[in-house]
This record gives sequence, C-alpha cells and structure tokens, in this order.
Amino acid sequence: MSSPKKVFTKGNEAIAMAAINAGCHYYFGYPITPQNEIPEYMAKHLPATGGEFLQAESEIASINMLIGAAATGVRVMTSSSGPGISLMQEGFSYFAGNELPAVVVNISRQGPGLGGINATQGDYFQSVKGGGHGDYKLIVLAPHTGQELYDLSIKAFELAEKYRILTLILGDAILGQIKEPIVPWIPEKTAGDPDRDWLITGAKGREPRLIKSLFLAD
Repeated sequence: MSSPKKVFTKGNEAIAMAAINAGCHYYFGYPITPQNEIPEYMAKHLPATGGEFLQAESEIASINMLIGAAATGVRVMTSSSGPGISLMQEGFSYFAGNELPAVVVNISRQGPGLGGINATQGDYFQSVKGGGHGDYKLIVLAPHTGQELYDLSIKAFELAEKYRILTLILGDAILGQIKEPIVPWIPEKTAGDPDRDWLITGAKGREPRLIKSLFLAD
C-alpha cells in the first residue's frame, strides 16, 4: 500500500486546498495581504470542481453574498485579514442571528487601522468574543502548523453545519506564508444534508421557508 502523498505548500494554500476537498461550493472575497494566496488558489482551482469564485467589490459585499449562498445549504467560505474582518462584523452578527453555517478565514495582520502586514495576534479578542454587537459566540479554530491548517479547515465546515454557526479559522501572517509539507486527504462527507428543514431551495409544493434574525414574540 502506497504512503499518502505529501505536498510542500504555503499555509494559505493548504487552507484553500482543504476547503475545495471539503466540498466548498462558493467563495466570495476581496483581496488583502497577507491572505491573498487563498483567493488566488480558489480562483484557479474552485471552478474546476463545479464551484464558483467571485471577487466582491468589498469585504462587506462578500460577507453578505455569503449569507445568501449559505441559506441554500451549500458549503461556503470567505477569507480576509484585520480591517477586512472588521468590515465583516455586521455580517457575522447576521450569520449568528440567522443560524447559518459558513467558514471564514482570518489571517490576522498588524493594526490598528490599516496597520501593516506583519504577523501579530491583534485580531484575537475580536475573534474569540464573537464580533458584531454581541449576544453570541463563534466557533474559533486556531491551527499552528500547515497540517493543522488543512485538517481544521475541513473540520470547520463540519462544525459550521452541525451547530449552524459561522466558524472562524484564526491564523497569522507567518502561518499563512510559511511552507511546510502536508498530507492532503478528502473527507467522507463533502456536503450537508439536502433535506434540512431550513434550506431556502424553492417551495416545490411545500410551505415557503423564511430565514430571519429578528426575534419577536409570536
């Protein structure tokens, strides 16, 4: 029996490779250093699997595109860094309120403001406290090797679907840029259950469904 094939790759590319192998169908994003290898890899390889890559006009647009796609039940992902993640915070809150699954990658950079591209952990508190305007928490995974970037990126899609919550992969510039050998693998499950009772897929002779984040007494 042959040994698993190792691949020598950047951490950012390991994340993108794992997302495609996990069945990610839509990627919407906007470029920002030091995570640009992720959208570059997705733009090159995702369409070959039947998926869709779209460079949005802003981080705000990309997170809201993600909400619409997630409501249909397909696996979706975006990625950004520092100020880009800050711009997405309202979208994070709507993901929590709507109880929708998605994966967001945060390859953090130096701040505040535009800051710099150096590796820092300035995004840590924003990430682990949930973001948005409160009353929820995200699932946050913090890999520390190239192999963990790959493995936990696949795990992120599974956790997002299980708990119907945005799941964040938290890294930094060093982790995203360093090259390490990894062993890629493909999970048994690469899509969510198509019969989930909240999916917005067209009525098809049934009662319409509504996804909303407004909580009022009936």
